[in-house]
Amino acid sequence: MDYSAIPDVMKMQPNWVCANADSKVPMRAFMDAAASSTNPNTWDDFETAVQAVQDGKYDYAGYVFSDTGIVGIDIDTGFTEDFELSDVAEDIIKKCGSYTELSKSGRGFHIILKGDLPFDGQNNQNGVEIYKNARFFICTGEVIGDYTEVIENQEAIDYAVEKYFPVIAKEKKHGIR
Repeated sequence: MDYSAIPDVMKMQPNWVCANADSKVPMRAFMDAAASSTNPNTWDDFETAVQAVQDGKYDYAGYVFSDTGIVGIDIDTGFTEDFELSDVAEDIIKKCGSYTELSKSGRGFHIILKGDLPFDGQNNQNGVEIYKNARFFICTGEVIGDYTEVIENQEAIDYAVEKYFPVIAKEKKHGIR
């Protein structure tokens, strides 16, 4: 892993955990114990998490979303059978124009951008997830294209919610949530 490409806006926050290759459980960088995506006392700074990976204690470092104005979009199926970008991946990546990395599986993408959601997060059960709080992404640092910086793009977040989470968008419009 080359975590040098992780944007500074993420590195500066003490929202880092670790993970093993065979698990999605967040782990404490500073001890061999599970971390919590809702308890900041179990997180650490970027340097400590990366050092734990470099020392071979863990396989990955991960970023925890904690309602700090950073939103993450996870696209599970990023490629077609011909290894072209899937329609969903192309649509969301281009619309967001923000930091994008290959996911741990190598089949999807994580997009990180600044903005807000009208809810903590959601999985649409069709391969797209979006979060601002109480979740973490296992980071790879494998940047896609020129999307190296986390940018403010509320318009893209709203677009993704409207298009890929229509039930939530409808509920928001009608004040149900």
